Amino acid sequence: MFRGFRWQLALLLLTSALFAGSAYFRQTRDVESIATPQPRAATPQPTNTAPATAVHPRTSVPTAMPVTISSTSYREGMVGNVLRLNPLFAHLNPVDRDITSLIFESLFVINDYGEAVPHLASELVISSDGLDYAIRLRDDVFWQDGLPLTADDVLFTTALMSDADYATVSAAAAFWRTVEVQLLGDHLLRMRLAQPLSSFPHLLTFGILPEHALRGLSLDELAQHPFNLSPIGSGAYQLGHLHVTAEGQIDTVLLALSPIFQRRSQAQSGYHFKELIFRMVPDSAAAIAAYIAKEIDALATIVPREQLLTLPEANVYTQVESAVTMLIFNWQESPFAERRMREALSLSLDVPTLIAQTLGSDATYADSPYPPGFSAYLPHPDWTRYDLAQAQAAQAAAQADASAATAQPFILLVQDRPEHISLAQAISVQWAQLGFRFEIVAVDAQQVQERLTAGQFAAAIVEQRFGDNPDLFRFWHTAQQGDGGNYGGVSEHALDELLESARSEIFGMRRAEQLRAFQAAFAEQTIAIPLYYPLYTFVARDSIEGMQLGYLSSPADRFRGIQSWTVAALTS
Repeated sequence: MFRGFRWQLALLLLTSALFAGSAYFRQTRDVESIATPQPRAATPQPTNTAPATAVHPRTSVPTAMPVTISSTSYREGMVGNVLRLNPLFAHLNPVDRDITSLIFESLFVINDYGEAVPHLASELVISSDGLDYAIRLRDDVFWQDGLPLTADDVLFTTALMSDADYATVSAAAAFWRTVEVQLLGDHLLRMRLAQPLSSFPHLLTFGILPEHALRGLSLDELAQHPFNLSPIGSGAYQLGHLHVTAEGQIDTVLLALSPIFQRRSQAQSGYHFKELIFRMVPDSAAAIAAYIAKEIDALATIVPREQLLTLPEANVYTQVESAVTMLIFNWQESPFAERRMREALSLSLDVPTLIAQTLGSDATYADSPYPPGFSAYLPHPDWTRYDLAQAQAAQAAAQADASAATAQPFILLVQDRPEHISLAQAISVQWAQLGFRFEIVAVDAQQVQERLTAGQFAAAIVEQRFGDNPDLFRFWHTAQQGDGGNYGGVSEHALDELLESARSEIFGMRRAEQLRAFQAAFAEQTIAIPLYYPLYTFVARDSIEGMQLGYLSSPADRFRGIQSWTVAALTS
């Protein structure tokens, strides 16, 4: 009935949006009303040159300029090497990932509660069927060379991410090949999904590349391009200087507060640190030595946490990572398809004590298939309950029905990491109280993956990493059995329905209710046993104030509040 009034509805919606100053989601039943092509504006000429001095590893190394240290310089130590400061490849190298997050921006970002909120996007409208996403971009964002950031840049970036060659470096390529991206105007585009996906805004947290600087490049050419060490982003900081050693290694990266970014209203206050200096070190011992020698002011979880806690003049910040280590069962191997047998195995484990004894201060015991801090997280007491008598009763009830043998040695699969082997040994000792015998098979990461996919295990210790995507569908839905992520072959119709409903629900409150219902059912059915959440530890000199760690979708999120960081000596 509204098709004759598309432009009128568009004008009404846009006027309302501007009046309200909305920067958050909107949901409507008529996505077409704002998804009408707009006339293109003329592109202004650059007002600033791209930052220098950067080098490409295949070019000659310029003479290194001295790095001036001041009270407005932040210095952090990183173990590793700089390879590509490019958001398409940064996930392959932790050093690149962290530095790149300060140079480039995304349509959405993850907040302190694990929610995706608009950043470069100013408005989002979702169709009632959850398939069409109309995204309007902010019109006050410019690249660090002075050109405006537009929908062309988003289209260019998603095209590279959907390239078949990108599948060799990122699993995201398979998804983006199913997304249709349509340009509707300078700051307006539409993305159409093949099926509803409520977590889609979480997938819009990729860094946007400048189309005008990389136009015509293939993915393979981009991987070798000088841009990777002379990036042009739109973020708060731009590349100021790379210091290269005589051996050709980059040992220092200096980022400077971007004058282009400072024109934005959000940058009119804060940002005390005008320079960020990242020093590359070969190992944890060098990082510790650099901190003690006062050559750096901060370092992250690159050394054993016990050593970080002993550093002088330091504040220690700790947060759970966006991951949970689970003890999963092979439902195809008797007797673990029986709920009461899984319940018995769970009740016979004193998980909090096991984690404290084997992992110490590097982890905290888990009480949900979600990490704490995420908005839908719902802890359940069953995961921390140890009751051997009830475990034996549950086992007896299960065996009365199934007559399952428990004496045969079952395979407990783990990666050959010392902490996982120690944990597996402690678990097998406690399960022996029920008469179970487990053979611990510790192999490298690739062999773990192969054995999980082939179902060559009875139980396994598996780390599930969420990153930006909180969707549990991939880990527990029946359709994901085998190499899809549901390695244990979990098959529960009630859980499938909750996962499907949450995945297609575009309203956040209803989706959160469904995810909490899933977690309650997960505990009731003893689908698997949450073991622990790995801890991320960040240490900064106590003269730096304003730091805090919220939800960490990745370690780079430690910079989320950098606008508020300051030096205590200058605040009096």
